[in-house]
Amino acid sequence: MTALRTILVGGATGRQGSALIDALISTPDTHSQFRLLTKSPKMIRLVQGDLNNPKEVFQRARESSPDGKVWGVFSMQDKDPKVYPNYLDSPEVKQSFGLIEESIKNGVQYFVYTSGDRGGNEKSWENETNVPHFRTKHHIERYLLDQIKETNSTMKWTIFRPTMFYENLEPGFDIKIFMTSYRDTLKNKKCQWISTIDIGIFVSKAFLNPEEYHGKAISLAAEEFTFEELDEKFKKVTGKGVPVTFGLMGKTLGLAANHYQLMLDWFRDEGYQVDIEECKRIHPGVMSMEAWLREKSAYPKRV
Repeated sequence: MTALRTILVGGATGRQGSALIDALISTPDTHSQFRLLTKSPKMIRLVQGDLNNPKEVFQRARESSPDGKVWGVFSMQDKDPKVYPNYLDSPEVKQSFGLIEESIKNGVQYFVYTSGDRGGNEKSWENETNVPHFRTKHHIERYLLDQIKETNSTMKWTIFRPTMFYENLEPGFDIKIFMTSYRDTLKNKKCQWISTIDIGIFVSKAFLNPEEYHGKAISLAAEEFTFEELDEKFKKVTGKGVPVTFGLMGKTLGLAANHYQLMLDWFRDEGYQVDIEECKRIHPGVMSMEAWLREKSAYPKRV
């Protein structure tokens, strides 16, 4: 019998981490391959820890692992709402760097990181952008590869770069302000989107087939559409358009949260450049926006 491989899932209670867990649990034969060190009711060992102290996290993970080892790591850190003049001061960067370093020290064999697209598979390597939470991810990607090279590590790696999440559209006043600015900034420009559910499925495919995915950075998207097209999808499913507010309220986004306005400007001027057909080849069942609105979102449905 093949020994269980232990995966440490960072951000396990968040959208991407929980989506990965669900995808692995629902995959045939996964139970015989993996033990997940995370907060989840199945196939798990509960490991509590602070990613600001990755050394302690790994110590607890090894103690919970049947063979005392951590085979794989899934790394995903939430962006910080605060913008740091020096990106190295960002908790997102500190946690990511620490997790990379400890993964190498602890002999992790496979490391998967979810970053963000910055213009397609190739352009994203060099395109740091002026968007703070895009730039941090660019630096984390480079640090991962640099550390592997500098330490002569044999740790395999894969980077996934998703686009905008459907889940960002869940009801709330904040989304009204954001989507008002989105509408007024992008106008007729298309933007690419994906569900975190599908991100979890893509990541699970990598953990199940590490040799196939090793050394690749893959941008992820399911659909692309203009604001007007998105508005029609909302009306079709919910009977109402995309939640927005007065145009003046949308302008406050640039004053209160300039990094979000910088992101919208980048969407307009450059934008995601994901090969959606290639994503569908890898995962034919990728979810559409309409399906997400109908089956997963909290919006009341059209009668």
